[in-house]
Amino acid sequence: MSNPGLVNLATVGSDELQTMPMSVFTAALDQMSAEAIVRFRRMRKLSAMQRSAVEKTLAKRPKTPGEDDDSDGADVTSSGEPKKKGAKEAGPVMEILLRIIAWWEGMETDDVARAKGITRKAQTQQSSSAAVEKPAVPTRSEKLEPPKSLSRLEITQKLWGAGFSLPGSADFALRVASQADFTRKGRFLDLTPGLGGGMRAVAAKYGVSILGIEHDLEIAAEAMRLSGKEGMGETAPVHACGPDGLEPTDFNPAGGHAAIFMREAMFAVADRERMLAEIHKGLCDGGSLVLTDFILADGIDTEMDEAAALTAWRAAEGGIASPWSEAEYRQALAAQDYKLESFEDISSEYLPLIQAGWRQLHDCLQNAKFLPETATTLIEEGAVWLARSQALETKQLRLALIRATKLPKRNGGAEINEDPVSNDTGDANE
Repeated sequence: MSNPGLVNLATVGSDELQTMPMSVFTAALDQMSAEAIVRFRRMRKLSAMQRSAVEKTLAKRPKTPGEDDDSDGADVTSSGEPKKKGAKEAGPVMEILLRIIAWWEGMETDDVARAKGITRKAQTQQSSSAAVEKPAVPTRSEKLEPPKSLSRLEITQKLWGAGFSLPGSADFALRVASQADFTRKGRFLDLTPGLGGGMRAVAAKYGVSILGIEHDLEIAAEAMRLSGKEGMGETAPVHACGPDGLEPTDFNPAGGHAAIFMREAMFAVADRERMLAEIHKGLCDGGSLVLTDFILADGIDTEMDEAAALTAWRAAEGGIASPWSEAEYRQALAAQDYKLESFEDISSEYLPLIQAGWRQLHDCLQNAKFLPETATTLIEEGAVWLARSQALETKQLRLALIRATKLPKRNGGAEINEDPVSNDTGDANE
């Protein structure tokens, strides 16, 4: 199943980028904002054909007055002066990101905040000097360590823990997976295993084998290496999907899966109805689809305007974020012959996990020295998670934990709908 919606050019590995079909590459570009494309062009090594496609895509986009193609997205004018904007108040993730930038630049956090047009809370301003501790000047007898470089995967694991590429570590992964019935016969499939840490924790706890299919070649290779290192190469293998995304064969054998898992990805799938249909084919009767996904609060654009933070989040995701509301999810699941078992808003659990990851990264970087490209990658990654955090804080965007089961069929082939999914959101688990 060709699915360009799952391809995020900002996160694909170098090898995957070099071998990516041009049709997939250009489709992904079409879903990105001009600002995201400019950042991508600056950060990645592109082939001549890819660079040509980037330039053609940018040429078609209307240019905002005063926009500079080589801008890094900072809120400054062409002369380097801060733009005059309404000041925003720093939330927990923004505060940590400000401290990291200040640490890297050797500046006071308050100065960085002023340059960005951000107001810090009083308690954080008082501890500003303590937050950005500069390493002591080494004596002559001490050896100066050369600057280090952290890869994208190393930064990811410093954020979320060894073997993990999403917030929450093993505890949260087990919390999500516990929605499935592991006593049911059948296979288990994870469509977003990342580095495989959550999948391995689930396989170990429940004594099952889980196959992970990862869209990022670099992440898939590292996940498989980590599974092998932990002696779980057979029980928690991770494979890379094809260059065009997930295919129908990835869900084979049809009707053979007791549960299929997916985390924080469906909102970016271009054809969600088709994805739900393929998952449905892969599940056995009564098998579970367990997923977490970003959803919109009811009434956005009808009863209330979209918050600026929500618009900024869409841009930070590369322009591919198009989340459903709870009502839209319910309708789509019912149309595909799923029985909705639970629909839970877990935003209040998720936000602290994001904040904890950034605090952990900030603490480990305090006395470290890194090459400039590491800081650039770190800040790029931070921008995405900051946007997610700020959008969730508006409560217009939420993270939902959803479990739906495949309805069994009658002898004649018709689905048995013993408890039809209602469009009334009051039936959802709170």
